[in-house]
Amino acid sequence: MWSYAICVFLGPGAPAGLAAPADGHYTRVSTVNGTSRSESHDGDSQHYADGNDSEYSDDEGPLTEEQVRRAELVYSITVRDNGQPRFCLKCNGPKPDRTHHCSVCGSCVLKMDHHCPWLNNCVGFRTQKAFVLFLTYGWLYCVLIFVPSVAFFFWEIAELSDDTEISINFIFLLIMSCVFALALLMFAAYHVYLLLTNTTTIESYEKNNYRVEARQRGTRAKYVNLFDMGPRKNFIQVFGSSWFMWLVPTNTAMGDGMRFPISFEGYNELRQNID
Repeated sequence: MWSYAICVFLGPGAPAGLAAPADGHYTRVSTVNGTSRSESHDGDSQHYADGNDSEYSDDEGPLTEEQVRRAELVYSITVRDNGQPRFCLKCNGPKPDRTHHCSVCGSCVLKMDHHCPWLNNCVGFRTQKAFVLFLTYGWLYCVLIFVPSVAFFFWEIAELSDDTEISINFIFLLIMSCVFALALLMFAAYHVYLLLTNTTTIESYEKNNYRVEARQRGTRAKYVNLFDMGPRKNFIQVFGSSWFMWLVPTNTAMGDGMRFPISFEGYNELRQNID
């Protein structure tokens, strides 16, 4: 119930870190659990390496110069399909890496995984851990109901006499616990896989486009997940480094949800494909 309550009532995280003074000029400010980063240029031209285009692309047309300037105030390794900085036209604000706009919630969500109708909330940066634990604990609960029920069922069959009937409620409990256990097992296994590969549900079908420094003109490179740091580091990014907090559905994610460490091996691979 604790995991479920966290998923329902806790906000998944929204972009922050930009302030708009009275004169209308945007400035960079510090964010919680992180500091602002600036992008340096060494004279190389910038290109982008993209994955497969999809119907879920956030490329909603060219940006104005003002929107580009505001988008570049947020450090981001990912870009739109056309190479421009990611910018949400609905929220009228920059999109940090892995941030997507939820049409149901009506706002951008940090590290958005998906909008869950059963929770009436988004699964994102602050709620990913609680959601994985919710699925895991839900599966364990169904197993703890199903296994004794099966044992009791066979015991009743063995002891069944002519005047003994098995309750229809018990049969219903047995069937539903089995169905929910199998369904939650598949959901939990899939989200554990996403967790260990540092991928979100959206990123599993909508590949990121990356900003890559290259001296020659960019060409389409094979897709590489720059956020995949290896299973252990990926797990720690979400569940934290304190093992005694791993089973507690509190937010222990590392970072601020706007900047993520990247794999330099993957980055060099993308750059070599472009060069």
